[in-house]
Amino acid sequence: MTDQGRASYAFGPFYLDTTRRTLMREGVAVPLTPKVFDTLLLLIENNDRVVEKGELMQAIWPDSFVEERNLAQNVFTLRKALGEDKYIETVPKRGYRFAAGVRQVVNESEDLIVATRVTSRVVIEEESDPR
Repeated sequence: MTDQGRASYAFGPFYLDTTRRTLMREGVAVPLTPKVFDTLLLLIENNDRVVEKGELMQAIWPDSFVEERNLAQNVFTLRKALGEDKYIETVPKRGYRFAAGVRQVVNESEDLIVATRVTSRVVIEEESDPR
């Protein structure tokens, strides 16, 4: 998907900008590593269902073998970054579910407008007749 027209998400006091790959809380950036951001994005995109651990691991580390504790660490880090435990629900022996209401926000393409300002000065001098 191209960045133009790509959806971003709002939940609670947070805004997840998928184009810039940032999480904002009331206008202040919340630092996330790329893999933690990917974990949050996947959970939010599937907020209507439980995302199985295997599905999360395959999506986040597609070409690597990692242990399940890496996923658990990402979820721990997310919970800490979000500041509350209410956003991510653990479903024992299955996976995780994003438990908060999510509002999808479609990013409009941002047009760059370049304006130039030209200042001109016109000086009119009268010549006096020397007679």
